Amino acid sequence: MGDAIFPARFAIRAGTVLDGTGAPGRRADVIVADGYIDAVNELQGAGSDRLHEIDASGLVVAPGFIDLHTHCDFSLPAHPRAPSMVRQGVTTVVVGNCGFSTAPVPTGEPFNLLRGYTAFLGKDLDWSWRTFGEFLDRLRSLPLAVNVAPLVGHGTVRAFAMGYDDRPATNTELDRMRNAVDEAMSTGAFGLSSGLIYPPGTYAPTAELVALAEVVARHRGFYATHMRNEGPLLMEAVAEAVQVAAGGGVPLQLSHHKVLGRPNWGMTERSLAYINEQRRGGLDVTCDQYPYEASSTNMAALLPGWAQAGGTGEMQSRLRDPEVRSRIRDELLHGPPDGPKTREFEPDLVTIASVGGTSENLLVGRSLDDLAADRQAESVDVFLDLLAQHGGSMEVVVFAIGREDLERVMQDPHVAIASDGWTLDPSQGGLPHPRSYGTYARVLGHFVREVGVLELAEAVRKMTSLPARRLGLGDRGRLEPGHRADLVVFDPDRVVDRATFLAPHQFCDGVAHVIVNGAPVILAGEDTSTGAGSILSAPRR
Repeated sequence: MGDAIFPARFAIRAGTVLDGTGAPGRRADVIVADGYIDAVNELQGAGSDRLHEIDASGLVVAPGFIDLHTHCDFSLPAHPRAPSMVRQGVTTVVVGNCGFSTAPVPTGEPFNLLRGYTAFLGKDLDWSWRTFGEFLDRLRSLPLAVNVAPLVGHGTVRAFAMGYDDRPATNTELDRMRNAVDEAMSTGAFGLSSGLIYPPGTYAPTAELVALAEVVARHRGFYATHMRNEGPLLMEAVAEAVQVAAGGGVPLQLSHHKVLGRPNWGMTERSLAYINEQRRGGLDVTCDQYPYEASSTNMAALLPGWAQAGGTGEMQSRLRDPEVRSRIRDELLHGPPDGPKTREFEPDLVTIASVGGTSENLLVGRSLDDLAADRQAESVDVFLDLLAQHGGSMEVVVFAIGREDLERVMQDPHVAIASDGWTLDPSQGGLPHPRSYGTYARVLGHFVREVGVLELAEAVRKMTSLPARRLGLGDRGRLEPGHRADLVVFDPDRVVDRATFLAPHQFCDGVAHVIVNGAPVILAGEDTSTGAGSILSAPRR
Protein backbone atom coordinates (compact mmCIF):
# COMPACT_ATOMS: atom_id res chain seq x y z
CA MET A 1 0.00 0.00 0.00
CA GLY A 2 1.47 3.40 -0.96
CA ASP A 3 0.95 6.76 0.70
CA ALA A 4 -1.26 7.91 -2.19
CA ILE A 5 -4.12 5.66 -1.04
CA PHE A 6 -3.74 5.96 2.71
CA PRO A 7 -5.70 8.88 4.19
CA ALA A 8 -3.90 11.89 5.61
CA ARG A 9 -6.16 11.75 8.68
CA PHE A 10 -6.65 8.51 10.57
CA ALA A 11 -6.98 7.06 14.06
CA ILE A 12 -4.96 4.48 15.96
CA ARG A 13 -7.60 3.03 18.26
CA ALA A 14 -7.58 1.50 21.73
CA GLY A 15 -3.82 1.09 22.22
CA THR A 16 -1.81 1.63 25.38
CA VAL A 17 -0.07 4.95 24.79
CA LEU A 18 3.48 5.38 26.11
CA ASP A 19 4.25 9.02 25.42
CA GLY A 20 8.06 8.73 25.55
CA THR A 21 8.54 10.71 28.76
CA GLY A 22 8.73 7.64 31.00
CA ALA A 23 5.19 8.17 32.29
CA PRO A 24 2.97 5.08 32.75
CA GLY A 25 0.90 3.98 29.80
CA ARG A 26 -2.77 4.75 29.35
CA ARG A 27 -5.33 3.46 26.90
CA ALA A 28 -6.23 6.12 24.36
CA ASP A 29 -6.96 6.85 20.74
CA VAL A 30 -4.29 8.68 18.74
CA ILE A 31 -5.51 10.89 15.90
CA VAL A 32 -3.04 11.63 13.09
CA ALA A 33 -3.65 14.44 10.62
CA ASP A 34 -1.42 15.76 7.83
CA GLY A 35 1.76 14.33 9.29
CA TYR A 36 1.19 15.48 12.86
CA ILE A 37 -0.39 14.10 16.00
CA ASP A 38 -3.71 15.89 16.14
CA ALA A 39 -5.07 14.48 19.40
CA VAL A 40 -4.49 11.87 22.10
CA ASN A 41 -7.93 11.16 23.50
CA GLU A 42 -9.51 8.93 26.04
CA LEU A 43 -11.21 6.11 24.17
CA GLN A 44 -13.98 7.39 21.93
CA GLY A 45 -15.10 4.09 20.49
CA ALA A 46 -14.61 2.64 17.03
CA GLY A 47 -16.10 4.68 14.22
CA SER A 48 -17.09 7.56 16.49
CA ASP A 49 -15.72 10.17 14.09
CA ARG A 50 -15.70 8.06 10.90
CA LEU A 51 -11.95 8.04 10.48
CA HIS A 52 -9.91 5.35 8.85
CA GLU A 53 -8.75 3.20 11.76
CA ILE A 54 -5.78 1.10 12.81
CA ASP A 55 -6.82 -1.23 15.60
CA ALA A 56 -4.19 -1.21 18.36
CA SER A 57 -6.11 -3.23 20.95
CA GLY A 58 -3.63 -5.07 23.17
CA LEU A 59 -0.72 -3.17 21.61
CA VAL A 60 1.52 -0.32 22.70
CA VAL A 61 1.54 2.95 20.75
CA ALA A 62 4.78 4.90 21.21
CA PRO A 63 6.82 7.59 19.50
CA GLY A 64 9.01 6.22 16.72
CA PHE A 65 12.42 5.11 17.89
CA ILE A 66 15.34 7.50 17.26
CA ASP A 67 18.63 5.68 16.67
CA LEU A 68 21.42 8.04 17.76
CA HIS A 69 24.24 5.90 16.44
CA THR A 70 24.16 4.32 12.99
CA HIS A 71 26.30 4.07 9.87
CA CYS A 72 23.32 4.12 7.50
CA ASP A 73 24.82 6.89 5.35
CA PHE A 74 26.99 4.20 3.75
CA SER A 75 24.06 1.87 3.04
CA LEU A 76 20.95 4.05 2.49
CA PRO A 77 21.77 4.82 -1.16
CA ALA A 78 21.48 1.09 -1.90
CA HIS A 79 18.78 0.33 0.69
CA PRO A 80 16.61 3.46 1.14
CA ARG A 81 13.78 1.36 2.57
CA ALA A 82 16.07 0.66 5.56
CA PRO A 83 14.28 -2.66 6.21
CA SER A 84 16.43 -3.88 9.08
CA MET A 85 15.90 -0.59 10.90
CA VAL A 86 12.31 0.34 10.19
CA ARG A 87 10.95 -3.11 11.03
CA GLN A 88 12.25 -2.60 14.58
CA GLY A 89 10.24 0.62 14.88
CA VAL A 90 13.09 3.02 14.06
CA THR A 91 11.78 6.17 12.38
CA THR A 92 14.91 8.38 12.58
CA VAL A 93 18.57 7.40 12.11
CA VAL A 94 21.60 9.51 13.03
CA VAL A 95 24.35 8.86 10.48
CA GLY A 96 28.03 9.74 10.15
CA ASN A 97 29.18 8.22 13.44
CA CYS A 98 32.57 6.96 14.68
CA GLY A 99 34.39 9.63 12.71
CA PHE A 100 33.29 8.29 9.31
CA SER A 101 30.86 10.18 7.11
CA THR A 102 30.41 9.93 3.37
CA ALA A 103 31.52 13.54 2.83
CA PRO A 104 33.54 15.62 2.28
CA VAL A 105 35.02 13.16 -0.20
CA PRO A 106 38.84 13.03 -0.31
CA THR A 107 40.69 12.60 -3.59
CA GLY A 108 43.49 10.33 -4.75
CA GLU A 109 44.89 7.70 -2.43
CA PRO A 110 43.12 9.03 0.71
CA PHE A 111 39.82 8.39 -1.07
CA ASN A 112 40.87 4.84 -1.95
CA LEU A 113 41.82 4.22 1.67
CA LEU A 114 38.54 5.63 3.01
CA ARG A 115 36.48 3.67 0.51
CA GLY A 116 38.32 0.43 1.29
CA TYR A 117 38.15 0.84 5.05
CA THR A 118 34.39 1.51 5.04
CA ALA A 119 33.43 -0.94 2.28
CA PHE A 120 31.85 -3.40 4.72
CA LEU A 121 29.29 -0.70 5.61
CA GLY A 122 28.20 -0.21 2.00
CA LYS A 123 30.30 -1.80 -0.70
CA ASP A 124 28.00 -0.57 -3.50
CA LEU A 125 28.34 3.13 -2.64
CA ASP A 126 29.07 5.11 -5.83
CA TRP A 127 30.57 8.22 -4.16
CA SER A 128 29.13 10.44 -6.90
CA TRP A 129 29.11 13.58 -4.70
CA ARG A 130 31.90 15.68 -3.24
CA THR A 131 30.54 17.98 -0.54
CA PHE A 132 28.41 17.28 2.50
CA GLY A 133 25.53 19.26 1.02
CA GLU A 134 25.70 17.28 -2.24
CA PHE A 135 25.45 14.01 -0.31
CA LEU A 136 22.36 15.24 1.54
CA ASP A 137 20.85 16.18 -1.82
CA ARG A 138 21.49 12.61 -2.95
CA LEU A 139 19.62 11.27 0.09
CA ARG A 140 16.73 13.65 -0.61
CA SER A 141 16.34 12.09 -4.05
CA LEU A 142 15.71 8.63 -2.55
CA PRO A 143 12.40 7.06 -1.42
CA LEU A 144 13.55 6.98 2.20
CA ALA A 145 11.49 5.07 4.73
CA VAL A 146 13.21 6.81 7.68
CA ASN A 147 14.20 10.31 8.70
CA VAL A 148 17.92 11.10 8.65
CA ALA A 149 19.92 13.34 11.00
CA PRO A 150 23.53 13.59 9.74
CA LEU A 151 26.84 14.10 11.53
CA VAL A 152 30.12 14.96 9.83
CA GLY A 153 32.96 12.57 10.62
CA HIS A 154 36.32 13.84 11.89
CA GLY A 155 38.18 10.92 10.28
CA THR A 156 36.69 11.70 6.87
CA VAL A 157 37.47 15.40 7.31
CA ARG A 158 41.08 14.60 8.28
CA ALA A 159 41.49 12.29 5.27
CA PHE A 160 40.08 15.07 3.08
CA ALA A 161 42.50 17.65 4.51
CA MET A 162 45.73 15.68 4.97
CA GLY A 163 45.29 12.00 4.11
CA TYR A 164 46.26 9.23 6.50
CA ASP A 165 49.50 10.65 7.86
CA ASP A 166 50.39 9.87 11.48
CA ARG A 167 51.29 13.42 12.56
CA PRO A 168 49.72 16.66 13.78
CA ALA A 169 48.07 18.84 11.16
CA THR A 170 49.80 21.93 9.87
CA ASN A 171 48.02 25.27 10.32
CA THR A 172 46.94 25.15 6.68
CA GLU A 173 45.57 21.60 7.05
CA LEU A 174 43.74 22.51 10.26
CA ASP A 175 42.16 25.49 8.52
CA ARG A 176 41.03 23.15 5.73
CA MET A 177 39.47 20.87 8.34
CA ARG A 178 37.73 23.80 10.02
CA ASN A 179 36.32 24.94 6.68
CA ALA A 180 35.06 21.44 5.86
CA VAL A 181 33.32 21.13 9.24
CA ASP A 182 31.84 24.61 8.81
CA GLU A 183 30.48 23.66 5.36
CA ALA A 184 28.93 20.48 6.74
CA MET A 185 27.33 22.28 9.67
CA SER A 186 26.05 25.04 7.39
CA THR A 187 24.40 22.53 5.05
CA GLY A 188 22.71 20.34 7.64
CA ALA A 189 25.03 18.44 10.00
CA PHE A 190 23.83 18.15 13.58
CA GLY A 191 27.38 17.85 14.90
CA LEU A 192 30.82 16.29 14.62
CA SER A 193 31.69 12.65 15.34
CA SER A 194 35.10 11.12 15.99
CA GLY A 195 36.47 7.59 15.88
CA LEU A 196 39.71 7.77 17.81
CA ILE A 197 40.70 4.12 17.44
CA TYR A 198 40.50 4.26 13.65
CA PRO A 199 42.93 5.81 11.17
CA PRO A 200 43.20 8.62 10.40
CA GLY A 201 41.29 9.94 13.43
CA THR A 202 43.52 8.09 15.87
CA TYR A 203 46.47 10.28 14.81
CA ALA A 204 44.79 13.52 15.90
CA PRO A 205 45.93 15.24 19.10
CA THR A 206 43.30 16.48 21.52
CA ALA A 207 43.93 20.10 20.52
CA GLU A 208 42.82 19.36 16.94
CA LEU A 209 39.51 17.98 18.19
CA VAL A 210 38.97 21.02 20.41
CA ALA A 211 39.59 23.33 17.45
CA LEU A 212 36.98 21.55 15.36
CA ALA A 213 34.53 21.41 18.27
CA GLU A 214 34.77 25.20 18.44
CA VAL A 215 33.47 25.34 14.86
CA VAL A 216 30.60 23.02 15.82
CA ALA A 217 29.81 25.24 18.81
CA ARG A 218 29.29 28.25 16.54
CA HIS A 219 26.50 26.28 14.86
CA ARG A 220 25.13 25.02 18.22
CA GLY A 221 25.86 21.39 17.34
CA PHE A 222 27.23 18.56 19.50
CA TYR A 223 30.24 16.25 19.62
CA ALA A 224 29.78 12.44 19.48
CA THR A 225 32.81 10.27 20.03
CA HIS A 226 33.96 6.71 19.73
CA MET A 227 36.61 7.33 22.34
CA ARG A 228 40.32 6.67 22.04
CA ASN A 229 40.11 3.62 24.29
CA GLU A 230 37.35 1.32 25.58
CA GLY A 231 39.64 -1.03 27.48
CA PRO A 232 42.37 -0.50 30.09
CA LEU A 233 42.51 3.26 29.42
CA LEU A 234 38.74 3.84 29.48
CA MET A 235 38.92 6.49 32.20
CA GLU A 236 41.61 8.44 30.38
CA ALA A 237 39.54 8.29 27.19
CA VAL A 238 36.42 9.61 28.92
CA ALA A 239 38.49 12.43 30.40
CA GLU A 240 39.77 13.36 26.93
CA ALA A 241 36.21 13.42 25.56
CA VAL A 242 35.20 15.73 28.39
CA GLN A 243 38.21 17.94 27.66
CA VAL A 244 37.19 18.25 23.98
CA ALA A 245 33.57 19.07 24.78
CA ALA A 246 34.38 21.54 27.55
CA GLY A 247 37.20 23.15 25.57
CA GLY A 248 35.10 23.45 22.44
CA GLY A 249 31.94 24.53 24.23
CA VAL A 250 29.72 21.74 22.90
CA PRO A 251 27.43 19.06 24.37
CA LEU A 252 29.00 15.58 24.50
CA GLN A 253 27.61 12.24 23.32
CA LEU A 254 29.68 9.20 24.36
CA SER A 255 29.07 6.56 21.71
CA HIS A 256 28.24 2.92 22.55
CA HIS A 257 29.54 3.23 26.10
CA LYS A 258 31.15 0.01 27.32
CA VAL A 259 34.39 -1.52 28.52
CA LEU A 260 36.13 -4.25 26.54
CA GLY A 261 38.30 -7.11 27.79
CA ARG A 262 37.80 -9.48 30.71
CA PRO A 263 40.46 -7.84 32.94
CA ASN A 264 38.60 -4.52 32.63
CA TRP A 265 35.07 -5.68 33.41
CA GLY A 266 33.47 -3.62 36.15
CA MET A 267 35.17 -0.37 35.12
CA THR A 268 31.86 1.14 33.93
CA GLU A 269 30.99 1.70 37.59
CA ARG A 270 33.81 4.26 37.70
CA SER A 271 33.16 5.68 34.24
CA LEU A 272 29.45 6.31 34.88
CA ALA A 273 30.23 7.93 38.24
CA TYR A 274 32.75 10.25 36.55
CA ILE A 275 30.32 11.10 33.73
CA ASN A 276 27.56 11.92 36.21
CA GLU A 277 30.01 14.08 38.17
CA GLN A 278 30.74 16.05 34.99
CA ARG A 279 27.02 16.45 34.42
CA ARG A 280 26.52 17.81 37.91
CA GLY A 281 29.33 20.24 37.17
CA GLY A 282 27.40 21.66 34.23
CA LEU A 283 28.57 19.67 31.18
CA ASP A 284 25.77 18.47 28.91
CA VAL A 285 26.86 14.85 28.49
CA THR A 286 24.87 11.72 27.62
CA CYS A 287 25.74 8.24 26.32
CA ASP A 288 24.25 5.59 24.07
CA GLN A 289 24.51 1.80 24.10
CA TYR A 290 23.68 -1.30 22.07
CA PRO A 291 22.28 -4.28 24.05
CA TYR A 292 24.81 -6.99 23.17
CA GLU A 293 27.87 -8.52 24.80
CA ALA A 294 29.80 -8.32 21.54
CA SER A 295 31.15 -5.42 19.52
CA SER A 296 31.91 -5.38 15.79
CA THR A 297 34.56 -3.61 13.78
CA ASN A 298 37.09 -3.84 10.98
CA MET A 299 39.71 -6.38 12.11
CA ALA A 300 42.54 -3.97 11.30
CA ALA A 301 41.27 -1.75 14.14
CA LEU A 302 42.61 -4.34 16.61
CA LEU A 303 46.17 -3.42 15.58
CA PRO A 304 48.13 -0.62 17.27
CA GLY A 305 47.36 2.69 15.60
CA TRP A 306 50.91 3.25 14.35
CA ALA A 307 50.77 -0.07 12.49
CA GLN A 308 47.82 1.20 10.44
CA ALA A 309 49.38 4.53 9.44
CA GLY A 310 49.31 5.31 5.73
CA GLY A 311 46.46 2.93 4.97
CA THR A 312 46.01 -0.70 4.05
CA GLY A 313 48.97 -1.09 1.71
CA GLU A 314 51.49 0.27 4.20
CA MET A 315 49.94 -1.79 6.99
CA GLN A 316 50.36 -4.95 4.92
CA SER A 317 53.96 -4.03 4.10
CA ARG A 318 54.72 -3.73 7.82
CA LEU A 319 53.16 -7.13 8.48
CA ARG A 320 55.41 -8.68 5.81
CA ASP A 321 58.55 -7.15 7.31
CA PRO A 322 59.81 -9.67 9.93
CA GLU A 323 61.32 -7.04 12.21
CA VAL A 324 58.28 -4.74 12.20
CA ARG A 325 55.89 -7.66 12.46
CA SER A 326 57.76 -8.87 15.55
CA ARG A 327 57.29 -5.43 17.14
CA ILE A 328 53.55 -5.49 16.35
CA ARG A 329 53.25 -9.00 17.75
CA ASP A 330 54.97 -8.05 21.01
CA GLU A 331 52.80 -4.97 21.43
CA LEU A 332 49.61 -6.98 20.91
CA LEU A 333 50.62 -9.48 23.57
CA HIS A 334 52.39 -7.29 26.10
CA GLY A 335 51.64 -3.64 25.31
CA PRO A 336 53.99 -0.95 23.94
CA PRO A 337 57.45 -0.77 25.49
CA ASP A 338 57.08 2.92 26.32
CA GLY A 339 53.52 3.05 27.68
CA PRO A 340 50.54 1.23 29.15
CA LYS A 341 48.70 -1.57 27.40
CA THR A 342 45.80 -0.09 25.48
CA ARG A 343 43.76 -3.21 24.70
CA GLU A 344 43.53 -6.90 25.47
CA PHE A 345 44.32 -9.43 22.75
CA GLU A 346 41.76 -12.19 23.40
CA PRO A 347 41.67 -14.33 20.24
CA ASP A 348 39.05 -16.73 21.59
CA LEU A 349 36.60 -13.79 21.58
CA VAL A 350 37.25 -12.67 17.98
CA THR A 351 35.05 -14.22 15.25
CA ILE A 352 35.33 -13.51 11.52
CA ALA A 353 32.06 -11.95 10.28
CA SER A 354 32.87 -11.29 6.63
CA VAL A 355 35.79 -11.19 4.21
CA GLY A 356 35.52 -8.70 1.40
CA GLY A 357 31.94 -8.01 2.45
CA THR A 358 30.68 -11.55 1.79
CA SER A 359 30.17 -14.80 3.66
CA GLU A 360 31.52 -16.88 0.77
CA ASN A 361 34.73 -17.65 2.59
CA LEU A 362 35.80 -20.56 4.77
CA LEU A 363 37.03 -18.13 7.42
CA VAL A 364 33.58 -16.71 8.19
CA GLY A 365 32.07 -17.86 11.47
CA ARG A 366 35.44 -19.06 12.86
CA SER A 367 37.24 -17.63 15.88
CA LEU A 368 40.95 -16.84 15.74
CA ASP A 369 41.59 -19.63 18.24
CA ASP A 370 39.68 -22.12 16.05
CA LEU A 371 41.70 -21.14 13.00
CA ALA A 372 44.95 -21.35 14.99
CA ALA A 373 44.12 -24.88 16.12
CA ASP A 374 43.52 -25.92 12.50
CA ARG A 375 46.79 -24.39 11.39
CA GLN A 376 48.77 -25.57 14.41
CA ALA A 377 49.92 -21.99 14.94
CA GLU A 378 49.73 -19.29 17.58
CA SER A 379 46.51 -17.24 17.42
CA VAL A 380 48.40 -13.96 17.24
CA ASP A 381 50.30 -15.21 14.18
CA VAL A 382 47.10 -16.28 12.45
CA PHE A 383 45.67 -12.83 13.17
CA LEU A 384 48.67 -11.10 11.60
CA ASP A 385 48.73 -13.52 8.64
CA LEU A 386 45.07 -12.79 7.87
CA LEU A 387 45.61 -9.04 7.94
CA ALA A 388 48.69 -9.35 5.76
CA GLN A 389 46.65 -11.32 3.24
CA HIS A 390 43.25 -9.58 3.34
CA GLY A 391 44.12 -6.08 4.52
CA GLY A 392 41.17 -4.03 5.73
CA SER A 393 38.47 -6.17 4.13
CA MET A 394 37.72 -8.29 7.21
CA GLU A 395 34.85 -7.54 9.58
CA VAL A 396 34.93 -9.21 13.00
CA VAL A 397 32.64 -9.64 16.00
CA VAL A 398 34.35 -9.46 19.39
CA PHE A 399 32.63 -11.00 22.44
CA ALA A 400 34.41 -8.85 25.01
CA ILE A 401 31.66 -7.01 26.95
CA GLY A 402 30.67 -8.19 30.42
CA ARG A 403 27.00 -8.74 31.21
CA GLU A 404 27.13 -6.77 34.48
CA ASP A 405 28.67 -3.79 32.68
CA LEU A 406 26.03 -4.04 29.97
CA GLU A 407 23.17 -3.95 32.47
CA ARG A 408 24.78 -1.23 34.61
CA VAL A 409 25.13 1.09 31.61
CA MET A 410 21.62 0.28 30.41
CA GLN A 411 20.08 1.28 33.73
CA ASP A 412 21.73 4.70 33.85
CA PRO A 413 18.98 7.25 33.09
CA HIS A 414 21.21 9.28 30.77
CA VAL A 415 22.02 6.40 28.39
CA ALA A 416 19.97 6.09 25.19
CA ILE A 417 19.46 2.89 23.23
CA ALA A 418 21.24 2.92 19.85
CA SER A 419 22.21 0.20 17.39
CA ASP A 420 25.63 1.07 15.91
CA GLY A 421 24.19 -0.71 12.87
CA TRP A 422 23.28 0.10 9.29
CA THR A 423 20.57 -0.75 6.80
CA LEU A 424 20.61 -4.37 5.68
CA ASP A 425 18.23 -6.80 4.09
CA PRO A 426 18.14 -10.63 4.20
CA SER A 427 19.51 -10.94 0.65
CA GLN A 428 22.93 -9.77 1.79
CA GLY A 429 25.74 -12.09 2.79
CA GLY A 430 28.22 -12.22 5.62
CA LEU A 431 27.61 -12.45 9.34
CA PRO A 432 27.15 -8.81 10.36
CA HIS A 433 26.41 -7.99 13.98
CA PRO A 434 22.71 -8.73 14.66
CA ARG A 435 22.23 -5.26 16.17
CA SER A 436 21.25 -3.91 12.72
CA TYR A 437 18.14 -6.12 12.87
CA GLY A 438 17.46 -6.62 16.56
CA THR A 439 18.58 -3.80 18.88
CA TYR A 440 15.20 -2.33 19.81
CA ALA A 441 13.30 -5.61 19.84
CA ARG A 442 16.04 -7.13 22.01
CA VAL A 443 15.68 -4.42 24.64
CA LEU A 444 11.88 -4.62 24.64
CA GLY A 445 11.72 -8.41 24.52
CA HIS A 446 14.71 -9.60 26.54
CA PHE A 447 15.80 -6.78 28.83
CA VAL A 448 12.27 -5.53 29.61
CA ARG A 449 9.94 -8.51 29.40
CA GLU A 450 12.21 -11.47 30.16
CA VAL A 451 14.76 -10.24 32.70
CA GLY A 452 13.34 -6.94 33.92
CA VAL A 453 16.49 -4.81 33.65
CA LEU A 454 14.28 -1.90 32.54
CA GLU A 455 10.61 -1.01 32.90
CA LEU A 456 8.79 -0.71 29.59
CA ALA A 457 8.05 3.02 29.89
CA GLU A 458 11.68 3.76 30.77
CA ALA A 459 12.96 1.68 27.83
CA VAL A 460 10.70 3.62 25.47
CA ARG A 461 11.98 6.94 26.94
CA LYS A 462 15.55 5.82 26.18
CA MET A 463 14.50 5.18 22.57
CA THR A 464 12.49 8.37 22.02
CA SER A 465 12.55 11.56 24.09
CA LEU A 466 16.12 11.05 25.38
CA PRO A 467 17.72 10.88 21.91
CA ALA A 468 15.34 13.60 20.65
CA ARG A 469 16.68 15.90 23.37
CA ARG A 470 20.27 15.26 22.31
CA LEU A 471 19.36 16.16 18.73
CA GLY A 472 17.37 19.22 19.80
CA LEU A 473 14.26 17.91 18.07
CA GLY A 474 11.44 19.70 19.85
CA ASP A 475 8.71 18.17 17.71
CA ARG A 476 9.72 14.49 17.83
CA GLY A 477 10.33 11.87 20.50
CA ARG A 478 7.15 12.45 22.47
CA LEU A 479 3.62 11.38 21.66
CA GLU A 480 1.59 14.54 22.15
CA PRO A 481 -0.53 16.87 20.01
CA GLY A 482 1.44 19.10 17.68
CA HIS A 483 4.38 16.71 17.36
CA ARG A 484 5.37 14.98 14.16
CA ALA A 485 3.56 11.70 13.69
CA ASP A 486 6.51 9.32 13.92
CA LEU A 487 4.96 6.33 15.68
CA VAL A 488 5.49 2.63 16.35
CA VAL A 489 2.82 0.14 17.36
CA PHE A 490 4.12 -3.09 18.90
CA ASP A 491 3.00 -6.07 20.95
CA PRO A 492 4.82 -5.94 24.31
CA ASP A 493 4.10 -9.63 24.92
CA ARG A 494 5.45 -10.80 21.57
CA VAL A 495 8.16 -8.39 20.42
CA VAL A 496 11.42 -10.31 20.06
CA ASP A 497 14.67 -10.16 18.14
CA ARG A 498 15.30 -13.10 15.77
CA ALA A 499 18.73 -12.12 14.46
CA THR A 500 21.64 -14.08 15.94
CA PHE A 501 25.39 -13.93 15.44
CA LEU A 502 25.29 -17.08 13.29
CA ALA A 503 22.07 -16.13 11.45
CA PRO A 504 21.87 -12.33 11.57
CA HIS A 505 19.70 -11.61 8.53
CA GLN A 506 16.34 -12.04 10.27
CA PHE A 507 13.72 -9.40 10.98
CA CYS A 508 12.31 -9.06 14.49
CA ASP A 509 8.74 -10.06 15.40
CA GLY A 510 6.05 -8.15 17.22
CA VAL A 511 6.22 -4.75 15.51
CA ALA A 512 2.88 -4.28 13.79
CA HIS A 513 2.86 -0.72 12.40
CA VAL A 514 5.44 2.00 11.84
CA ILE A 515 4.34 5.53 10.93
CA VAL A 516 6.83 8.11 9.59
CA ASN A 517 5.72 11.73 9.18
CA GLY A 518 2.10 10.59 9.30
CA ALA A 519 2.40 7.85 6.65
CA PRO A 520 2.55 4.10 7.34
CA VAL A 521 5.83 2.58 6.14
CA ILE A 522 5.04 -0.73 7.88
CA LEU A 523 1.38 -1.72 8.09
CA ALA A 524 0.33 -5.01 9.66
CA GLY A 525 3.95 -6.11 9.47
CA GLU A 526 4.32 -5.43 5.74
CA ASP A 527 6.37 -2.81 3.90
CA THR A 528 4.05 -0.30 2.20
CA SER A 529 6.75 1.07 -0.16
CA THR A 530 5.93 4.55 1.13
CA GLY A 531 8.80 7.04 0.88
CA ALA A 532 7.82 9.07 3.92
CA GLY A 533 11.26 9.82 5.37
CA SER A 534 13.05 13.17 5.19
CA ILE A 535 16.41 14.79 5.89
CA LEU A 536 15.87 16.54 9.21
CA SER A 537 16.94 20.12 9.71
CA ALA A 538 19.43 20.64 12.52
CA PRO A 539 18.04 23.05 15.11
CA ARG A 540 20.40 25.85 16.02
CA ARG A 541 19.84 25.93 19.74
